[in-house]
Amino acid sequence: MLKIGIVGCGAIGSFITKKVVDGTIKNAKISAIYDRNSDKAEKLSKMNKAKICSSVDELVKEDLDLVVEAASIRAVEEVAEKSLKNKKDVLIMSVGALADKNLFLKLQNLAKSVGRKIYLPSGAIGGLDAVKAMRLGKIEEVILKTTKPVNALEDALKNLGYNTEDIKEPVVVFEGDVFKAIKEFPANINVSVTLSIAAEFPAKVMIVADPKAKLNRHEVIVKSSIGKLKVCVENVPFEENPKTSALAAYSAVRLIRDLAESVKVGT
Repeated sequence: MLKIGIVGCGAIGSFITKKVVDGTIKNAKISAIYDRNSDKAEKLSKMNKAKICSSVDELVKEDLDLVVEAASIRAVEEVAEKSLKNKKDVLIMSVGALADKNLFLKLQNLAKSVGRKIYLPSGAIGGLDAVKAMRLGKIEEVILKTTKPVNALEDALKNLGYNTEDIKEPVVVFEGDVFKAIKEFPANINVSVTLSIAAEFPAKVMIVADPKAKLNRHEVIVKSSIGKLKVCVENVPFEENPKTSALAAYSAVRLIRDLAESVKVGT
């Protein structure tokens, strides 16, 4: 039985819990949860009677096999570091935090030193198993073009000075590297960091806001001495949080389910 702790009881944390309760994730239980918003924690606890903890420190001391960070980019360092130091594996949903190279190396080295693992779900894109294989050759270029409905990008666009009501046609709202992309679109482009980590090569990112789009579209191109990969994934927006794709939530569920199963397909 895989014993899970969840930090962050919002849309993703609730979704994972639902999938444990309904049996989609087998051989697992949510044992402990924590959220700074006690109302959210109490609501989630009612689903499966998980223990509500008063802090991250309390949660990581519970009898757990895996801690799921489903809170925010700002929470990643604390949750991951404390989980690893308490000999717990950790699944990071807010992968954008790892665009900070120093933080990535710090957590990677800590995981190695304590013999635990950090899991990063594939999120809203596909082909990462092929990307990881291609990096055994020489990666030459990694490109991610993301197109989303305007409302999915609304908060970031307003912060950048856009009047979203003026966007009547598809418009490129960002072009740059992965580091700048996650800084300007922290809630929308975690996949660029996941892709860059998988390739061990910084992705070039283009973000398009399309007022007519109904789906989140991610186009990935990876050029390597081994070959060229082109993948296009069109995702339904996550109902509970349209800033992300439903596939991002399901990829976390699939990863956790794999951990509890005896046969694993892919890398």
